[in-house]
Amino acid sequence: MSDVENKRRAQEDNMVREVLKNGPHLDRRKFFVSAGAFAAAAAGAGAGTIAAPQAARADMPRALQKPDGRLLNIGATVRSGNYWDFSTWVTPVEEFYVRNHYPTPTAESRPELAPENWKMRVHGDSVINPIEITYEDLLKMPARTIIANMQCHGNARNLFWEVQGYSSEEVTGGSWVMGAIGNAEWRYVPISHILDMVGLDDDALTAVFWSGVDGGDMGRPMPVAELLARGDDIGLCFQMNGNDLLADHGAPVRLVVPGWGGTASIKWLTELRITNKRVWSRLNTRGEVYIGDAYARPEFSMDDEFIDVSADDIRGPMVTWMPPQSTLTVPLVLENTPSMPANYPLERGELPTLKAGLQTMRGYAWGPQYGVREVDYRIDGGPWQPARILAPNLGRYTWVRFEFPWDASAGEHVIETRTTDNSGTSQPASVPPNLLGMANGSIPRFRIRVV
Repeated sequence: MSDVENKRRAQEDNMVREVLKNGPHLDRRKFFVSAGAFAAAAAGAGAGTIAAPQAARADMPRALQKPDGRLLNIGATVRSGNYWDFSTWVTPVEEFYVRNHYPTPTAESRPELAPENWKMRVHGDSVINPIEITYEDLLKMPARTIIANMQCHGNARNLFWEVQGYSSEEVTGGSWVMGAIGNAEWRYVPISHILDMVGLDDDALTAVFWSGVDGGDMGRPMPVAELLARGDDIGLCFQMNGNDLLADHGAPVRLVVPGWGGTASIKWLTELRITNKRVWSRLNTRGEVYIGDAYARPEFSMDDEFIDVSADDIRGPMVTWMPPQSTLTVPLVLENTPSMPANYPLERGELPTLKAGLQTMRGYAWGPQYGVREVDYRIDGGPWQPARILAPNLGRYTWVRFEFPWDASAGEHVIETRTTDNSGTSQPASVPPNLLGMANGSIPRFRIRVV
């Protein structure tokens, strides 16, 4: 093991000991995986067999800002984590996925994102005392730290194509595979504090979190009831893994909504408006919703508020909680996926290979709403067997690492993994298709060639 990896694992062990003692909430900046601690060393030590994307010319504008040599390139503004290389419990920022709809806005292009200029309005017809918050104001407010997964709604979309056999017309979207997830330490001001400051009318129904600098349509409505139910866990975030947010992750301030898909955690936040109406915008109508025969059209009224959408755009329910899921740290075979990621480690239809003999198979499992109770695996359709869950297992919001031994014999094999959460919900063999490929929580099937 390299000195770099030894150092990272030592930091990881310290983090594990600390969270086992204190739980998922940490009220100080200690024991984090640095956003930059390993970047230079990893460049020299190597990060696996994946070739880095070709560097952009110096005179070309960058759609994303952070180096992406340790990420999977699946689109101009989209990078997946290389989940087959994951080993840490907290995901280093260099390995953390990025999902943007537009090029990353920066303080250079949008001066209002500079911390000294940043402001956020909290207002609306259900707000009693509207306020405007500066970055300096935010840093003076009581803050908390929570360790939680962030996950794109499209994570595991490829299972619709590769395992369930749906076509690219039945299920659309990008090839996230299993890496649109990371586990991070988020430092934030709880939304309960903000709501206490402004006060709400009894009829407050919808909170609209909005980025005033990203595209123009990047905002998402959220029930006020959810903010009241989880007011200490949802908040205005300004740090990730102990450092100030990077531009690609929403600097200087973003929302963090643990357990819900990442779209709820609006980046580059500048406005919170609270109203007594239901609100419809792009991100809860034409995007980030379940559209399919198994999903009922939500209730609506022409008295609702529509932001650049119409009632005709309301076709399915908004994605909120992500389901229990799991993955091995093995690249999924992509045979039927419509578009191959630019730097995937396997060719189309190629199987990953392992040497025959005793292997330790490793993976990650998560159940964002209730936490992971157990992880099972089976090989070649045999009986389900329990995997060993590694510490820590903090329950709600975070993931766990697991492992199991496998005496691998030569030939082609299929390994399946299954998470059961603390409510007793297990990953099913299949899930109904939805047009946008949202939140596939079905059992993944990893095809492996042993030689």
